[in-house]
Amino acid sequence: MSDRHTITEADLNAYLDGELQPAERAAVEAYLADHPADRERVAAWRDQSAALRALYGHVAEETPPARLSPRRLAAERRRHVGRAVTAAAAALVLVIAGGAGGWIGRGLVMPDAVETTLIGEAEAAHALYTPEVLHPVEVNGQDGAHLSKWLSRRLDRSLVIPDLSSEGFSLVGGRLLPAAASAAALLMYENRDGARVTLYVVPNAGKETAMRFSARDGLAAVSWQAEALGCVLVGNLPRETLLNLAKASYGSLDAAPNI
Repeated sequence: MSDRHTITEADLNAYLDGELQPAERAAVEAYLADHPADRERVAAWRDQSAALRALYGHVAEETPPARLSPRRLAAERRRHVGRAVTAAAAALVLVIAGGAGGWIGRGLVMPDAVETTLIGEAEAAHALYTPEVLHPVEVNGQDGAHLSKWLSRRLDRSLVIPDLSSEGFSLVGGRLLPAAASAAALLMYENRDGARVTLYVVPNAGKETAMRFSARDGLAAVSWQAEALGCVLVGNLPRETLLNLAKASYGSLDAAPNI
């Protein structure tokens, strides 16, 4: 980092988060002194972080209610296992009857208002950032470890960034965004043909939902909510391709516990 011309976005984010050693911090400050555009970007990031803290920082200081006790949640979850199994069996019967296949059958549950809002936010973010050539993301995909750590801290969740290379998509990178009720992470992927998909992720403290496929205005989306995360995968791709990418993403994200 001693060469001013090798400062990356990951270095700027680490500087903003106070993660650099004194010598590294001095190098970044020297770089910013000579690069007003990047200095303005860092200032904008700092203002965004301050706004998020002002809106949601108090949540970290609140005492979780008794109903959210891990032991109580686990007991309640066990009580509902029977009903969940019955619902899954009923969904499977409907899938077989409709010939749609087991995975797509997860989308038989209609979204509630919260999920509808989530899908709208995800589609808006996708439409805004995927056309970008120079700055589609804040942190490059090559800095995956830093990106995962940074977004996990901002979302207050352990965010395992999905590897979609088996489906032909590589990680472009990610960025932090404001959402309706929290911060949001936007992960961007691209295939060899230049087609891009985005995975929009927010903290979730509500109920779990099944996967749902939707399409409008040339964009398709697959949305779902797990215990810790609400997710929407968006792209201008065939239904089957997007569902395969969603399935691969779900496998990684579902294994991520709260931090």
